[in-house]
Amino acid sequence: MTLASDVVSAVLSDPLSAARSSARPVVLFASNNVPVELIHAAGCFPLQLPTAPGRNTEHADRYLEARFDPIVRAALAQLLAGELSLAQLLVLPRTNDSWQRLYYYLCELARSFGERLPQPFLYDLLHTPYATSAEYNLESTRRLAEALVIASGRRFDETALADSIALYNRVREKLGRLVQRRWERPARLSGTVALDLYTASQRLDPVVFGSALDGLLEAPAEAVPGVRTLLIGSAHDTPRLHRLIEAAGGQVVADFHARGDLLFGPPIREDQTPLVALCEHYHRDSASPRTFPPPTEALLALAAASGAEVAVFYYYAEEEALTWDYPAQRTAVEAHGLGTILLDRQAYPPAPELAARLAEFFAGRERT
Repeated sequence: MTLASDVVSAVLSDPLSAARSSARPVVLFASNNVPVELIHAAGCFPLQLPTAPGRNTEHADRYLEARFDPIVRAALAQLLAGELSLAQLLVLPRTNDSWQRLYYYLCELARSFGERLPQPFLYDLLHTPYATSAEYNLESTRRLAEALVIASGRRFDETALADSIALYNRVREKLGRLVQRRWERPARLSGTVALDLYTASQRLDPVVFGSALDGLLEAPAEAVPGVRTLLIGSAHDTPRLHRLIEAAGGQVVADFHARGDLLFGPPIREDQTPLVALCEHYHRDSASPRTFPPPTEALLALAAASGAEVAVFYYYAEEEALTWDYPAQRTAVEAHGLGTILLDRQAYPPAPELAARLAEFFAGRERT
């Protein structure tokens, strides 16, 4: 299956195209731990901070240490170049060390160095499973709502938030049905297309994206062969690794990372007070490097549901958090019969030289 949707193809080639044409104030956000439903309910256009794999980061390198997440580094390069000046606000989560540190850097870059940047806001979300954390998160979300009121000029409205939650739940349901075609035998959606759909969901208005999903769900689905592969580790903002895996004989049927199957999480409850339900979801159901305890059970559930036969663990050279989970995750998936390969200290974006290692790993395995 290819992406026949014009609107999806447009935002994949030009990440800002939908935001530029929107009449809503644009609010940038980073990661799956920021409540897009709240941004949309406030009358703003939520746009995940676009990244730019392979771009020159010399300007950003003047300010950032070497161990910064490379996706964050590429994003800062765009911000400093003025390429994202259409946004009024940039929401960064506390749940990722590089994004949290970027918030402090942006504040200082504007104050001390005169860099012209969108107004940064730190969404102070805790991912420890305690009642005190839930109370703290509710107050943090109220502060985010206040910042969005300033950005949009509209009052906070619980009814609008309830409508936005219902809208995004419909997107979750449609997108889930589509990407789960990878779980069929044989798979009927490639990992490359699935990751592109996840990416597009963060760049399009949810109504527009939902309509595009309707068309894609009605389109015929052809079988895509390959050894059924579970991808774990660093987040991927392009399907380059997916293509390398496909060329080597694999097929990514599940993405256990923040820009893949962990992007949206389960539906948000619609039978609670909207703000409470929203906080509960992002506290309990949006995974991050600071989630405690690590979501090993969720990993095994995804492996089982997708029918994965092998697992590829992939980490960028700068990854400092997710690698701590690797030993336990590898032991867990191997106990369930999956073959594994570790690709650590890797380049951003994934290098073509990985082709030989992947070909060796997949050699002799049956394609289903």
